[in-house]
Amino acid sequence: MCSATFGYLDNFAWWRVVGWLRKRHPGLNWGTVERRLMPGWQVKDGDTVMFRPLDVPVTRYLYRGTQIPSPWEGVPAETA
Repeated sequence: MCSATFGYLDNFAWWRVVGWLRKRHPGLNWGTVERRLMPGWQVKDGDTVMFRPLDVPVTRYLYRGTQIPSPWEGVPAETA
């Protein structure tokens, strides 16, 4: 589920930036925009590359239930 969300966020952000680039350079066709501004289909400026949420590794853990320690054990209850 979270990998699908990261994929959606990645797609949304990429197209927003690409749309902004195309609006910023209205005289350039798609091939020129891709070649000049997105080499290798990466949005980057020098050494700075756009963060891609889809590249975040998703680690799933087994259900541990009661094996997770509770921070409330051993704490005295408040007296009113």
